[in-house]
Amino acid sequence: MRNIYQAVSRIIGDIMGLSPDLVSPAADVSRFRYQEKAAAAIACEKSFHVTLEDERIDDLKTVEQWVDYIAERVAEKKEDRPAPTDQEREAWYYR
Repeated sequence: MRNIYQAVSRIIGDIMGLSPDLVSPAADVSRFRYQEKAAAAIACEKSFHVTLEDERIDDLKTVEQWVDYIAERVAEKKEDRPAPTDQEREAWYYR
């Protein structure tokens, strides 16, 4: 779980313009715009080789919730649908 936290805090830190060391588990990401959420989701999907459900991503309010959700997806290795294409990712990114 620590490796997941480190990777997610790096991704979120990059988006927020902060050092990953300054990103706490309680950091509020609920004010992220769609583009920022999409960028974080895509980076996490690529880093952990999982598919994150768009509907769940909208409900994640803290870094800890992101970490818990990704850990759940990694543990399940649940790929109930094919990985989104770049075109599908871009459509979500620009909505």
